[in-house]
Amino acid sequence: MSTQSVHQNKNKSVVLPYEGVILDMDGTLIESTEADFLAWKWLFADYNRPFTFQEYMPLLGIKSADVIQARLQLQGDELKNALQQKMSYFKEVVGNNGIRTVPFAEAFLKSLKNYNVQIALATSSRREKMGLLMEKVGLLQYFDVIITGEEVQRGKPAPDIFIHAARTMRVDTDKCVVIEDAANGVAAAKNAGMKCIAITTTHSADQLQQADMVIDTFENVNFQDWCSFLLTATD
Repeated sequence: MSTQSVHQNKNKSVVLPYEGVILDMDGTLIESTEADFLAWKWLFADYNRPFTFQEYMPLLGIKSADVIQARLQLQGDELKNALQQKMSYFKEVVGNNGIRTVPFAEAFLKSLKNYNVQIALATSSRREKMGLLMEKVGLLQYFDVIITGEEVQRGKPAPDIFIHAARTMRVDTDKCVVIEDAANGVAAAKNAGMKCIAITTTHSADQLQQADMVIDTFENVNFQDWCSFLLTATD
């Protein structure tokens, strides 16, 4: 496996030290946090359980099944039914309110296509939810690999989903860059031995300090500059 990626940029070669870029979906690429919270709130209400936004935020990046098992103590068919109901509520919210991408996220994805890197989506969301959202915002075309929460046993902050994405791309973990918005996702990336860039769409910079780099926006991003910075970042 090669250790460098080369991109022909007009008359000169740009050598990148990373071969794979792995992106989270909710909060990183799509502004789905509010819709997801409302779906959870409605589901918890079905079980006569109050659920606040403050309770919701630490759960970002965690698989829905893990949340239901831990918070509602449901297993088997009851767990499956709760997952289906939560998805039904989520579809209702998105159908009523719509959904949109994080500002400049698509422009960033387009810019990545200028480089010889593979692009993977690694989301804790189930494939049904991923398909619904990504089709609505038209971002599926940018990804070489898509990994969803059902495909790994352990959810974030365990590294499984990012390691699985790297293996599917056939890229070494130390040649991957993860882009995340949540502390659980940042921890998962670092546990996978990958560099991580965190964007402050859902969490403050203070909450994302474990990342190698923290950004506020995808606007006017130069991925080559990011790579240069990440090479100097120490774990």
